[in-house]
Amino acid sequence: MKRVLILFILLLLPSAYAEVDNYNNVSILTTHVVVASSLERTSGTVSQISTILNFFPKEYDYQSLLSQNFPSSPDAEIEQKEDEVSFVWQQTSSLYTFSIDSTVQTENNFVEISEKIPYPALISEEVQVYTIPTDIIDITPDIDSLAEDIVGGEDDLYKVVFLLANWTQVNIAYNLSTLNVEANEKSSYVLEHKEGVCDELTNLFISLARSRGIPARFVSGIVYSNQGYTFGAHGWAEVYIDGKWIPVDVTFGTFGWVDPSHIKFKEELGSNSASLFYSATGNGLDVALGKMSIDAEIIRAQGVGQKYVSLEVLPLEDHVGQGSYVPIQILVSNNNSFYVPVKLSLSKAPGIVGANTKSVLLAPGEEKSVFWILSVPENINPLYEYVSLIEVQSMYGEVAETNLTYSAHYPPISEEDAELDIANLIVDENKDYLNEVSLSCSLDKESYYQNDTATLSCSLDGDLEDAEVCFKEDCSSAASQLVWILDLEGQNSERLFVRAEKGGKARYSYFNLAILKNPNLRIENFEPQSMNFTDSATLAFDLVTDSPVQNISIHIDPLGNFALSSLEVKEHITSPIEGKDVYKEEVTFTLDYTDILGTPYHTEYTESISVENIPWYYQILSLVLSLFH
Repeated sequence: MKRVLILFILLLLPSAYAEVDNYNNVSILTTHVVVASSLERTSGTVSQISTILNFFPKEYDYQSLLSQNFPSSPDAEIEQKEDEVSFVWQQTSSLYTFSIDSTVQTENNFVEISEKIPYPALISEEVQVYTIPTDIIDITPDIDSLAEDIVGGEDDLYKVVFLLANWTQVNIAYNLSTLNVEANEKSSYVLEHKEGVCDELTNLFISLARSRGIPARFVSGIVYSNQGYTFGAHGWAEVYIDGKWIPVDVTFGTFGWVDPSHIKFKEELGSNSASLFYSATGNGLDVALGKMSIDAEIIRAQGVGQKYVSLEVLPLEDHVGQGSYVPIQILVSNNNSFYVPVKLSLSKAPGIVGANTKSVLLAPGEEKSVFWILSVPENINPLYEYVSLIEVQSMYGEVAETNLTYSAHYPPISEEDAELDIANLIVDENKDYLNEVSLSCSLDKESYYQNDTATLSCSLDGDLEDAEVCFKEDCSSAASQLVWILDLEGQNSERLFVRAEKGGKARYSYFNLAILKNPNLRIENFEPQSMNFTDSATLAFDLVTDSPVQNISIHIDPLGNFALSSLEVKEHITSPIEGKDVYKEEVTFTLDYTDILGTPYHTEYTESISVENIPWYYQILSLVLSLFH
């Protein structure tokens, strides 16, 4: 008599009883978040110490603040702005602590896109800035060529985004234990080395999206991870589709949706911006900034998240022999009127070939198949017939299962036969791409002013008969060389493309249009506002520009000269200062610089400092000098 042994083999081992693997299936999450740091006074006396913190939870779509407090010790004067909070002390202490204590409620919400948005899509002016590269989120020829290969002939914008995200998640190695590591490398470096921390994976995805003219921005905050079962700092992306920002987390493999443990702190053009600044004034004062800490604890998890798909598991072979390779088919159905991206996990099986997670994008009402190959153990006991549970889960919480029976007495299935079974069922979803025509377009300059004209040149090769080439709405018959003259009045920097079409197929050539605005290099957030004549202090300010500048010379009267080779957006600058140096109660900045086309600029700014307890003889000296001035 044959005995049946039922096996339940887990590919994803359950966590300890006290831990939660994820919060994907929770409707509303309430979390207590504390962002804290400190300043230690190592010497001297204090006239004023101030800090500015911009990395903390704020109000966003599907994220609300139930409470927010600003504890400090000693008690500080608090100033809250839209995106930052400042703490100011005017008393001497050995240690200054400050924190932002928030109770945050996040919703498990799906951003719905119901209609197909044609790709390439028209980009509204307010988000064009999110299509241009930055120093870290760069667009090189390798990134541009890779994005073109990934997208192929796909003409659905949501599907293009999914293809780029899925390629990044599958092909770039990462380690979830590096959630707290800051990104330092450019996207091009990450692509070359095929590995990076979470911010760097996100940056590469953003580079790929922007190379295709798709607006994408960097989001920073915290997220819960089953690596340590705690929260950590994290970065993910948002892409702009049909007037909505869609979340994409290539580290977690969720494209178009993130779970409610993603708590947003900042939305940025790119990563690596500073989160904390400080300035200090006093007599012989020396201050050390402590490390910023982030502590988060779930207060309450409410409700059950919505189920978006239905699943069915179908073994393509059953009653198989030992050492077999068994193909299985997962039917995934979207019964909604909007696109649904799905990450599937094969959670229980005797064994598996390759990764146990796969992602798929479903259009409204669409059903697709996902395939895996399972492996059956060799050298099993011939007296038993084995029944193994196969279980598949979606990231939204849906579960489907079936059984697989195997025994030493059944015929084995080779891996080659399993692959052939799957090949006969796979539907090729790749859209036709115009491979018989090559297209390469470029502008005559790297950057322009708004009153310039630009020359756009395109070179074509291949079978050009009956092919049409279009830049925006201006189309002409294909030729080996095509030229457009562009009036740049009113244009902004953005990623543009030229389209070649023939026989219902298309291909694209993308290029950057960089429009230089007046840089308007300026001083912002000047500190200190006041100090004593006998104090030592830290002079602090932000140097801010509206467009990239270079060869920056800064003369600060009465401190001296500083220099920067280049500046893209903002640089925080500090320098020691003595109260006696600014007895005239003003600091004058003389800025000389050029834009990236070499045009020189000269600007002067004067900031006031209230200096207290100026000796009478310095006041007389100041008066005499002002007469001669």
